[in-house]
Amino acid sequence: MNPRVQALVDRLRAIELTERQQRILTWVGYPLFALLVALLAFYWSVPRERVKDRLETALSADVTSGQPLAIGMDVAIGDLSLKLFTGLGFKATDIVLHTRPLTAAEKPARYVIDDVKVRLGLFSTLFGRPSYSFVAHALSGSVEGHVSGSADETKAAIEIDKLVLNGVPGIQQSTGGIPIDGTVSGKLDVAVPKNLLANANGTVDVDIEDVVVGDGKAKLIVPNDPFLSAGVTFPRVKLGKLSGHIVIDKGRARFEGVRVHSADADATLEGYVELHDPIGTSQMHGYLKFRPSEALVKREATIELMTNAMAGTAKRSDGFIGIQMTGPLMSMFFLPSKDPPYGVTSLSEPNAPAASSPTPPPARAPVAPAMPPTPPPSAPPPEPAPLATGNSAVPQPGTGTPSAGAPPAPVQGPPPGPPPNPSTAPPPGSPPSGGTEVAPPPTGSGVPPPPARALHVEPGEQPAPAKPE
Repeated sequence: MNPRVQALVDRLRAIELTERQQRILTWVGYPLFALLVALLAFYWSVPRERVKDRLETALSADVTSGQPLAIGMDVAIGDLSLKLFTGLGFKATDIVLHTRPLTAAEKPARYVIDDVKVRLGLFSTLFGRPSYSFVAHALSGSVEGHVSGSADETKAAIEIDKLVLNGVPGIQQSTGGIPIDGTVSGKLDVAVPKNLLANANGTVDVDIEDVVVGDGKAKLIVPNDPFLSAGVTFPRVKLGKLSGHIVIDKGRARFEGVRVHSADADATLEGYVELHDPIGTSQMHGYLKFRPSEALVKREATIELMTNAMAGTAKRSDGFIGIQMTGPLMSMFFLPSKDPPYGVTSLSEPNAPAASSPTPPPARAPVAPAMPPTPPPSAPPPEPAPLATGNSAVPQPGTGTPSAGAPPAPVQGPPPGPPPNPSTAPPPGSPPSGGTEVAPPPTGSGVPPPPARALHVEPGEQPAPAKPE
């Protein structure tokens, strides 16, 4: 016998128990021993291959099927081992995930997970609300969280720590063929009532360190742009740190403060995502604004060609180049545009370059208000003022004071006879034919008064005396 085992047996035999302790040990020890034997028998008798097949089927199920483990992707597990003494669960290694393309022309994206440890909640499962916690290692980082679900609601709290995005094919397919590098960290806290993403509520916080877009080899393809539809090699651009907050409210994930800033460029993502099941069919309504720095434009001829090619259709007044991002997440549609897509509000970014700012219009000299036009002769005359006799003076326009030397107003009445002899012309201020002139009321508004009227008196008639005021 092994000396260590023999020493342990000798120590157990040396223990002296009282009669009561022996009785308690008898009642407790035998059930525990029976339970241990049953667990060991279960552990060795469980068909692991069968469990692995069932687990792959449950993970590959559609998210709308009600399966608590469903992720909506094709799952293949390399090796599976059961966990018994550290908590009921299992450990899977070399897991390969394949996405499900929406069209036959698309290729499925492939993701590899190094290992996953899942611990099942025994008591919550017994009460009809299965739950499990997990820890996964993939992409040189880790993901851990807790998920609980039932037929009424599913809740998930997940934390991501330093996942490296280098060479992830799914991301490259969703960005028009351009690879994106960086280290992702973040938190997700989401509740999904009735297990439908259209009812989801929660928050997502994302931080990506050392973001790099392009590698100088892959081509950017934008089908709707005449210059970029054939593809152009995109250089390596360093964007620095990307940080953002996403608010999910009734199935709408809204981007808040998603932006990057570096010496090479500035970029901002605005808009929202309408969540649907499966998640690949969720509709994107985003607006990406990108502004390269002057140093980057001088250094990379491709960036200069792109900015010049899209200047007419996508160059905004704040200096950013706008790109609409619409369609399902698995096959987004990119369109260079100055304006965001319908339903998305975009604000002008601060600190825009002076060259891109609109030139203010030149100052206009103040213009004096124009005088209102003189009413036409056909307009009805105003009410006559009290009659004035003799050589009454006509008040000057806008002054309200009479002027003795003002010329007489035109005569209204029967057609005039032959022109009078200049030597016998009536003195200024007197109406012709000895009539009485009716002076208009004085005005002070700057509007010329209507012409004065003269009453024509027939021979032998006397003019009516003026009424006293």
